[in-house]
Amino acid sequence: MPSGGYRPGAGRPRKNPLEKKLEGKKTTLPSKPKPRKKIETEDVMAIYFSMAMKECEKEVPSADALRKELGTYIAARGCEGLVAPQTITDYVLNRQGFLACEAMNRKIGRMTKDLKLSPYVTAGSAYYKAMQADFNLILQVINRYSRNQAEEKNAFLELLTNRGF
Repeated sequence: MPSGGYRPGAGRPRKNPLEKKLEGKKTTLPSKPKPRKKIETEDVMAIYFSMAMKECEKEVPSADALRKELGTYIAARGCEGLVAPQTITDYVLNRQGFLACEAMNRKIGRMTKDLKLSPYVTAGSAYYKAMQADFNLILQVINRYSRNQAEEKNAFLELLTNRGF
């Protein structure tokens, strides 16, 4: 019988522990892993958002003001009721978070003492990406269902057509 070599997997294959037990030999069956403690993770974005909102509540507009501004824009395009309320809420909260993080960046700076990025830079970037995604969804609905489908008049093209070009 070969005894094995220096190559991985070389040599005689090992017996299954259950087969050894059937043969009457002492075996140590692999024990089941013990369940691990549930680790509670913290939502870091929520922590930075709440800290930034406490610090910059005067500079950041309220959620109601942002919602009203967006509602006015949607209504002006004739699409009220077509945009999902959850999308509007997501956009408002992400914009508010982005503005709060930017206010904190202006207040404490974008770099820490160790010349690393401030956590508000990272959080603000994540809020900005989420805000842009929500706004793109809103704009898709507006562009598709807006009653103002006609293109605005181009004064230069109108002059050219009136001159006979």
